[in-house]
Amino acid sequence: MPTYQKTSTIIPSDVAKYFLYRATQDGELISPLKMQKLVYYGYAWTLVKNKEKLFKEQIEAWPNGPVIPSLYRELRGYESSPISAKYLGVTDEKGVEKLENKFPSDIRQTLDEVYEEYMTMTAFELVVLVHSEKPWMEARKGLAPSDRSNNPISDDSIIETYGQAA
Repeated sequence: MPTYQKTSTIIPSDVAKYFLYRATQDGELISPLKMQKLVYYGYAWTLVKNKEKLFKEQIEAWPNGPVIPSLYRELRGYESSPISAKYLGVTDEKGVEKLENKFPSDIRQTLDEVYEEYMTMTAFELVVLVHSEKPWMEARKGLAPSDRSNNPISDDSIIETYGQAA
């Protein structure tokens, strides 16, 4: 498999903030559980479509699906409640522009496609979906459903699985 470079200095919370910005514009709410899945799909689609790693951090196969540990730590205070717009840290148009400009236009287009594809699904539907997909299942192989794990979800498995659909 080819080696992909990460996209500039994007971090998982940048992606989460972009999705939250889109959601607030649409009057939608996102829980931390749902956000983890959206950011995972953002990473997977970017890896396949743009042939770039969206961010450097490893995605882990936790019992409820793929998790980015740093994002989990940032959002865990919300528990199962919707993430507040305060998390964006954006107070004006310049802040919005700065957030959007963190992403090259082709990456932003991919993230918009992910948002359109998955935002209508509930957190539970997204959990069920990722549980049925090879990358998460491979990383959880041999583990009971509730076993804790920090097993990584491999980029090769993501490319193999989602590359077929691209």
